[in-house]
Amino acid sequence: MKIVYVTDSAVNPESGGIARITYVMSEALRTLGYDVSVYYGQEDFVVYIQKTGKCIILVQSPCKFVQQVYASKDALPEVKMVHVFHGTPGFELVPLRWDITKYHLCHNIERTWTLKQLCLQIGMALLPKKCFANLLRKKYSQPYGKADKIVVLSPGLIDQYQTIAPGCRDSFMVIPNALSFEKVTLPKAKEKEVLVVARLEDWHKRISEILEIWEEVQQDKQYGDWILRIVGDGVDKSYYEAFVQRKHIPNICFEGQQNSQPYYQRAGLFLMTSACEGWGLTITEAQQCGCVPILYDSFASAKDIINSGKNGVLIANRDKAAYVEALKGLMTDDDLRKQMSEACVKSSERFSVENVATQWNELFHQLEP
Repeated sequence: MKIVYVTDSAVNPESGGIARITYVMSEALRTLGYDVSVYYGQEDFVVYIQKTGKCIILVQSPCKFVQQVYASKDALPEVKMVHVFHGTPGFELVPLRWDITKYHLCHNIERTWTLKQLCLQIGMALLPKKCFANLLRKKYSQPYGKADKIVVLSPGLIDQYQTIAPGCRDSFMVIPNALSFEKVTLPKAKEKEVLVVARLEDWHKRISEILEIWEEVQQDKQYGDWILRIVGDGVDKSYYEAFVQRKHIPNICFEGQQNSQPYYQRAGLFLMTSACEGWGLTITEAQQCGCVPILYDSFASAKDIINSGKNGVLIANRDKAAYVEALKGLMTDDDLRKQMSEACVKSSERFSVENVATQWNELFHQLEP
């Protein structure tokens, strides 16, 4: 059976998010005997699929080719289409942070994107709610009547999707993202390191809140032997570096774009403050490496991954005081941190590549063209 992934670009296993999981699952499906290819705009989509022949198309959404794929449905009657939604329905509603928006405009950073988002925010404030809701409904309704299945990463995302774009609930199913790493060898003892692995884009990831949390933690000298490492790159890196310098926040290292696995293996704790996530692949990456995650309960899949107090800690969204206390508590309590680290590794096994590939295999046999 032939499988075609549709993505924005060629798949790079060193990238994060959709690119990494596409690579991981492509390799897993090949071991099960599937003929897997990736379309990212090499040629006209219809021509590409006609050359491929009967296949199942997996649209890795959000993706710039979504409209093109579904517009071609009538020209490709022998294929099946699956819309794989990796985001959070309604992520467009996440507000901008004004100080970072001003920094973008003053320093000519992603000016076009920033102005577009600013106009969107102003439009949301000024347009009647019904008008903006209709625009979102039109966008999220694209797979209806075209895709044979809509796959989301968490059960709670179905309700969110349906709230924005009501449709056939039976067309939805849940398949989580698989673990990223094949084999992990954990050290006997973790370092006193706290880790962030993310795209440095504050609108979505809100790393600025982690810097503020860390600033407060570092005011207590007993945590002065801990270090915060930030792995990743993005448009807001210069803002973060300037913020740290201006505030004189100690013990922070910006590592840039790196292979994240060694950092997970070494660090004791992992931090996330995202406004929204479809899954949060870095959370399960951290767990797989025994790096205990602390995150805001700000997206549906958080509770599917984290059993708070057992294999990580969930904090009420934007409750910085509670976040600081949770971080301090785990930095202080070596035994609890070790106990939770072991629980992280064990709980992550349910998201093994083999388990997730089995779920995809079952879906493909249901859809086999």
